[in-house]
Amino acid sequence: MKQTLITFLILFFVIPGMVLGYGYWHSVTHGSAYIDLSFETSDKIKKDILSKAEVFFIDSDGKILAKGIRDEEHNYVHLIHPEAGDCHEVAKGPSSKESRRLWQECFKKQSVWIPTWIKNVRQVQINHKNCSSKKIPVVISEHNTEWLLWWVPLPHVGGKPYSYFRLSIAVEENDCFK
Repeated sequence: MKQTLITFLILFFVIPGMVLGYGYWHSVTHGSAYIDLSFETSDKIKKDILSKAEVFFIDSDGKILAKGIRDEEHNYVHLIHPEAGDCHEVAKGPSSKESRRLWQECFKKQSVWIPTWIKNVRQVQINHKNCSSKKIPVVISEHNTEWLLWWVPLPHVGGKPYSYFRLSIAVEENDCFK
């Protein structure tokens, strides 16, 4: 009887608790970021002048935490991992099993790296031939609620839980030195 009770407790409390604990740990230590950069102006011709702009993410002490590059066509900022580089560059090549494997490796490194610094970002600085900005204060939002719904790692249903970070950077003409 005692053995049955122990087995029951393990099956219904300990194992699900460990699975939820792993899901929470994964969601806290792995993340992705969506960062967009736009140039706000009344002149429609100048609307998209920050193509390939460098974005520096800076903490409250003025230390550069990370760097990103604005996409050529869209206002999305690609983060540049210190070792793996830009995962979007890996994805630009022809689609193959090898290119998918390289992208997954890059994303895995980047997803572990992002939560180590992104919560400390307080300002950004833009560097581009058309605009070198002063330090612009920013606030990053974080979303991390799906781990409670995550029971078993099912890649076809969504996979492991992550923290999602969002930042919209709006640069105005008066923010630029040039």
